Amino acid sequence: MHFFRLSQVAIVTLMGLGLLSGCQQEVSEQQQEVIRPVKLFTVADPVQQQLRSFPAKVSATDEAEISFRIPGQIEQIKVKQGDEVARGQVLAYLDDRDVRNELQDRQASYELAKVEFDRASSLLGKKAVSKSSFDNASAQLKSAEAALKLSRDRLAYSILKAPFAGRIAQTLAEAHQQVQAQQPVLVLQSSKQLDISIQVPESIVSHVNRQSLNGDYQPVVTFPGAPGQTFPVSYKEHATRVTPGTQSYEVTLTLPVPDNLTVLPGMTATVMIDLGQVLDPELYRGSILVPVSAVGKNDADNKTVVWLFDEETGQVKPVAVTTGGITEGGIQVSGINPGDQIVTAGLSQLYDGMFVKPLRRERGL
Repeated sequence: MHFFRLSQVAIVTLMGLGLLSGCQQEVSEQQQEVIRPVKLFTVADPVQQQLRSFPAKVSATDEAEISFRIPGQIEQIKVKQGDEVARGQVLAYLDDRDVRNELQDRQASYELAKVEFDRASSLLGKKAVSKSSFDNASAQLKSAEAALKLSRDRLAYSILKAPFAGRIAQTLAEAHQQVQAQQPVLVLQSSKQLDISIQVPESIVSHVNRQSLNGDYQPVVTFPGAPGQTFPVSYKEHATRVTPGTQSYEVTLTLPVPDNLTVLPGMTATVMIDLGQVLDPELYRGSILVPVSAVGKNDADNKTVVWLFDEETGQVKPVAVTTGGITEGGIQVSGINPGDQIVTAGLSQLYDGMFVKPLRRERGL
């Protein structure tokens, strides 16, 4: 009987130990579960946050489709694609035989009308001819003179000259081809100056302060073919009509063609702008930009906080902040410092002193 009681005690004890072990394991698992991964954001220096990059496209400052003003057959094109040309240089000319024959005929008609006019003028002085005859001779002379001038212009129009210095971007016709008036023959682009166009969102355009604008400030542009090199650009113009399909406005900057780099129209670029030089200084003064999702309310005291991550302890704590305006780059806050790491997701599940770990994405995800 005594042995039976001892067996019962032993069984109860073992069961108790098993239950205790299970509880300890459950507590341990609960402790491990609170070390949850969190998405972190490293606070940047406010000065660096004001540097914005914009994708850009390159185009020629001056570009024109060159054409003859009269129809005819192209006799010769004296340039080819890629050639540099000077202003006034002959690019192409038409077969002008018909125009020259016409000019000779108009010249003869003018000379005859001039003789008739001089004779009528002399006879009018002697009252040997009527006034109407003199007026008719005068009109004939003016008509012949106008026709002669028109024929001379047509001869000049048979020669195609460069309206400005630049580079032949494309040839659109060939020698011995019949072309119509105003039909494009060549495309000429300026080769000394380039336009750099960017799209600026309305959230930035609306805060440009003309009074505090630094007129000496120049943004910089970079090109994929020249990593690490920057080139200053100057403001040229901006559109006041929104670009179709976007809420942004086109801003055009100019750049002298670099001597040590080949940059052609159609290439891509990136423009870096310090918004502190062009926007209202009060917009960013004393504030740091963080993601909107990083700012929340603390349930304990209902204060606006961000959750600061301590890399040494692996814990988070709420830090009270003062919020400002919301911009395209995030929300403005004060009360934290550059270099701090803050949580940007799942704020409602955090508590002071909670153990967390940085979220690291697996490769391929």
